[in-house]
Amino acid sequence: MLGEFLGLDFDVTEHNESFIKITDPSDKVSLTLNADFFQNSGQAWLQEKSMPVLPLQTWSPSGDGLHVNLIEESIPIIYGQAGLIKELNHWHLNLDIFGSAFFMLSRYEELITQTRDKHDRFPATASIAFKANFLERPIVDEYLEILWACMHQLWPELERKQRQAENFITCDIDWPFNPSLYSVKTMIRTAGSALIKERLIRKTAKILFRYLFKKCGFGVEDDYREAINWIMEVNEKEGSEVSFYFITHFTSKFDSNLDFNSHELRSLLREIHQRGHKVGLHPGYETFNNSDNFSKSVSEFKRILQEEGIEQSCYGGRQHFLLWNAAITPQLWEQHGFDYDSTLGFADKSGFRCGTGHEFTMYNLINRKRFKLKQRPLISMECTVIEQRYEGLGYSNTAVERFKYFKNIVHKYGGNFTLLWHNSHFENKQDKEFYLELIRMKGSD
Repeated sequence: MLGEFLGLDFDVTEHNESFIKITDPSDKVSLTLNADFFQNSGQAWLQEKSMPVLPLQTWSPSGDGLHVNLIEESIPIIYGQAGLIKELNHWHLNLDIFGSAFFMLSRYEELITQTRDKHDRFPATASIAFKANFLERPIVDEYLEILWACMHQLWPELERKQRQAENFITCDIDWPFNPSLYSVKTMIRTAGSALIKERLIRKTAKILFRYLFKKCGFGVEDDYREAINWIMEVNEKEGSEVSFYFITHFTSKFDSNLDFNSHELRSLLREIHQRGHKVGLHPGYETFNNSDNFSKSVSEFKRILQEEGIEQSCYGGRQHFLLWNAAITPQLWEQHGFDYDSTLGFADKSGFRCGTGHEFTMYNLINRKRFKLKQRPLISMECTVIEQRYEGLGYSNTAVERFKYFKNIVHKYGGNFTLLWHNSHFENKQDKEFYLELIRMKGSD
């Protein structure tokens, strides 16, 4: 919070008090903060009794004369209590800012709450953020503003790091090539789904005829592959770099079984690199808690990039299906030398899984020490907003406004709006219209 987020220089010393104290050695002014989380969790680390107690209290800083740039006038209190006590040379904040931020950033609750969906994912609906109705607020960023407002009033000469709002455009390439053009089983399954589930006769016919034309040797455009070209083209016009994440090792029926070593995929990787975009890893379905599968995925990824002479300043990626185990998955990324991961968003609901739109250093909850690994939290995924199995907003104005809301909120706090749009999700004209509006719109739109 002090170093990465605010960019301040500071020293840490230990003391025997039950609060956190911030002082400037050159004067007698001090700010103390509630430290309930760290006081209580020391005896109940990763135990249910260390969890926040619902319903959460709320606090309106303006009621205590503190004017802060918040989403709403009042803010939920994850740990601590409401109120700010002001004395001449000493302020005390009842809100446990550091403990509450740690709870969100570390994903502490995901090692305590055992609720999982059918894919073994921690769902948004199981989170404290959802239950306390602040999932759509970057609460850690708001806490930071409260902390800064206090510090800046006590020490007006302090200057914080100026953060520039940015966009981080990503694409999970589950299928680089449309499998319904190459596999009769996949074609039948896809056509059957279009006919029975979606009741789209024209789409069903298109799938059938495209497969037949391809089989007969006629030139048929591969829409998944062309979508990758289109993503690069439109982002280049906007001056944006795109990160493309690839599955390199087949682990389950949910993974692409295409050969990552093939000429076609190598050619695609070279083109992405030559055009100034980034490639990264998209570890398969059975990797998030399986070190052997993860290692095989990494080995193949690194081998092909080395053979193709592809070098980048940093390497990262995102887990397939957003599968994540807070005790295992970050350790795997760290052990294999990656610079960042960008998995931490929820599949079922849009929102701030980590409570922030900023990149941050992750924490090892098992060994209780900092990782080197950074997290670039996922903010918006097209499937979450559009698909019926999740929020189900389709291609409505409401869906557009939902994307805009999250981008504006992230930019409001100088964060990095991370967008995920799959190359396999450009089935119609509306997909492209949505995408263009998202990459073009500014944070104030």
